[in-house]
Amino acid sequence: MKKRLLFIMLLILACKSADAQSISNKDSVDYSLAMLHYNTGKIALCVAECKTLIKGGGYYTDDARVLLAKCRDTQGFYRVARRMYRKLVAEDNANAAYHYGAMLVRKGHYAEAEQMLQKAIIGNKSNADAHLMLAIVKANQGERFKAMMPLYYYMLINTDEEQQIMAYNRLLSLWRQSAKTLVMIKNSKQADPFNDATDAAICTWATSDSIMHLGGKEQIEKLGQYTSQLFSYLLNNSEKNLDFWQVVYSDFFVTLVPRNFVLPYVYYISDASHHAEVLNYLSGSEGNLFNEFRLWMEAQ
Repeated sequence: MKKRLLFIMLLILACKSADAQSISNKDSVDYSLAMLHYNTGKIALCVAECKTLIKGGGYYTDDARVLLAKCRDTQGFYRVARRMYRKLVAEDNANAAYHYGAMLVRKGHYAEAEQMLQKAIIGNKSNADAHLMLAIVKANQGERFKAMMPLYYYMLINTDEEQQIMAYNRLLSLWRQSAKTLVMIKNSKQADPFNDATDAAICTWATSDSIMHLGGKEQIEKLGQYTSQLFSYLLNNSEKNLDFWQVVYSDFFVTLVPRNFVLPYVYYISDASHHAEVLNYLSGSEGNLFNEFRLWMEAQ
């Protein structure tokens, strides 16, 4: 009798586990369908799927809430989308912070967008698009240093070659602007002595506007020179800037300097634009240092 009762209990548990797995699989299919509807412009169908997922309260509930906010934004219901995003951000949803930030960038609300993108990055540092968008925001606000740092990091973690080239050219453009224009028109209303001092230092290093016109190895080496000066400066002055930019970017990049990893890093981020030159660099004696840098980076 006890064995029979134990068998029945195990059977019930197995059935419940199977049901849970079935529900999980169904939620996954339903969310994938909602995403398909969104990506193909079938917003009304996406809204219906999201509402069903949210009502069900399963694994994809928060993802569905973010997607529903994106739908409302797409439909032109800006205030509704904003309320939905803010509620999610208050719950520390990093994905919602990113998409809310993206919506704010499109609306030109750069100050609040910056706050949201910082929250997104703190919650998920591997969100490459958040770094890129933050770089765009800071460039629009006229802050070179704060536009450069997210670009440097973006190129380290991004895997899309076309986007990589675009970010690389943005970085070169910022260095070229630094050589031509000592002062950018700063739109940010907050005083930031460290940023201003670093921007001024960047201008002194960028002694020529030729970097965009240099080719191959010469361009990489020029970028390597500029980058080494910037990272060394941060290493020597980082205690003056205990904020988001140091925690997320400076604290990582200054570690490249004493290890002599700056030039290997610059070759690494130059690969999409100058693949042949990078291969040639790897074939020389510097290749060992490049591989050492790559192994170290993967261990971080």
